[in-house]
Amino acid sequence: MKKKRVLIYITQITTSDTFSSNKLIRLGNGLKWMFEISLKDLKKIENEKLIDKIKQFRDIQSEYGPSNLRISVNFITLGTTKKISKEFKQELAKIKDEYDNGTYQSFSIEALGCDELVNLLKMWERKTKSINENIKIRYDQNNPSLIKYDSGGLKGVVCSIPASEIARLVNNSPDGVIFDLNIRRYLGNLGKVNRDIQETSTGDESYKFWFLNNGITIVCDSFDVVSDPDTPKIKLKNLQIVNGCQTATTIAAAHKEGKLKRGIHILTRIYETEDHNLVNRIVLTTNNQNQITNRNLCANEPTQINMENAFRLYGYYYERKARQYENDEIDIEKVFNNEFVGQSYLAIVLKDPSDAHARRYMIWKDLHSNVFSEKKPIEPYIIVSLLNKQLSLWLRKSSHYKIRNSTERITARRGLFHIARIASYVWRKTDSWDSLPTMKKQIKILTENPNLLNPMFEKSFQMLLKLVESSEYKDDLERGFKSNPLDKEINRMLYGDNKVESKTAKRRLAKKK
Repeated sequence: MKKKRVLIYITQITTSDTFSSNKLIRLGNGLKWMFEISLKDLKKIENEKLIDKIKQFRDIQSEYGPSNLRISVNFITLGTTKKISKEFKQELAKIKDEYDNGTYQSFSIEALGCDELVNLLKMWERKTKSINENIKIRYDQNNPSLIKYDSGGLKGVVCSIPASEIARLVNNSPDGVIFDLNIRRYLGNLGKVNRDIQETSTGDESYKFWFLNNGITIVCDSFDVVSDPDTPKIKLKNLQIVNGCQTATTIAAAHKEGKLKRGIHILTRIYETEDHNLVNRIVLTTNNQNQITNRNLCANEPTQINMENAFRLYGYYYERKARQYENDEIDIEKVFNNEFVGQSYLAIVLKDPSDAHARRYMIWKDLHSNVFSEKKPIEPYIIVSLLNKQLSLWLRKSSHYKIRNSTERITARRGLFHIARIASYVWRKTDSWDSLPTMKKQIKILTENPNLLNPMFEKSFQMLLKLVESSEYKDDLERGFKSNPLDKEINRMLYGDNKVESKTAKRRLAKKK
């Protein structure tokens, strides 16, 4: 008959808010008394309670054998493990090396502070509210439909679960206990992602749900897959949904309203572990990824691909994805990332330098269709990109960028798109972008004579500087360069005596109306 395996806890507790190396050394000495010193020599110890505990341990070891003992040593204080000294870590490693040598089934020693104690408390509270369920799964013995994985004593399974089952789990937990370990609660149906989940799960394209959704992640103390062809299911003990709260809750709401389409399945990853540290890492890693921005989401749109192809016609590279050309042997000076192009177009062609400077996110949201359009010629995009890049280089080399006068320095560092707006008009003498032959000549000028506009940049800088120094923003330039009224002041300054430009602007405004 196989002997029972025994877990033994040895704990050193102090109310100190630090991790003392000396106290840890004393703990190590205590372990020597427990594991190594003969019973005869134990009589030298005056602490009778300690002697009784050592004898109790020796009796258990004699009955079950060292190979059936799992020993967990904990050094507990009210401090934080983030501030453990190098000496303490070295002593901890020394103790572990001494006893984690194959004598016992396992030996571990761990320092626990206030953060770890709180996590342990949460784990204990979760166990008191344990959710145990039998969940139906999709299973076909003739077609692989689930993946089991074991590694280093850990178990996992990937399967597809009917959406109605996930909805049942959530609706049976109205207090939200099933999401206790999730880092976010339900964000409602106001966000685009949750609206998309709702529309896909209730609409005519519900059959695409499995392909369009990232799925959910569940952790549990244990799971058991029942591969019965008639009633396939997975038995879960103490389960938690740690990733996919938005998916699960949106589906549950649709199911409660009777709108959830039948036949929807959700890709589900299930991990079995009672190790609270591993659970925390799973929660962190499954909810932690490089941020996906609206710019990233637009990268593969036809408009962006067409922009990339059009820039190549003029020998330039349009970067629609971050670091797209990093490993290519090309002239880096000919690369323009799509956000810079969009900002330049917004500032110069659309005459909105304040939004280009302070609200570039609008390029990928509210202003996207105005900034990028397949109906627009590519030449204006290339002109404003070249002009703005050359202006940026000029500003960094100019004395304005480092001068002590704060107004001049802030204008040089924050007014790039405003200066570009002025420089374009001063150089081109118009805000019209209709003449293709003219624009091609301008591209040639910017390409062959990159320093030709430097005097124009200086003139435009001085014009902007004079404008802001006489405006209400003189004492708060940071706010000024974010203010749309400043854009209007620039227009009035540029159009002052130019009646033709003013009449043209009025005609365009009348056509829009």
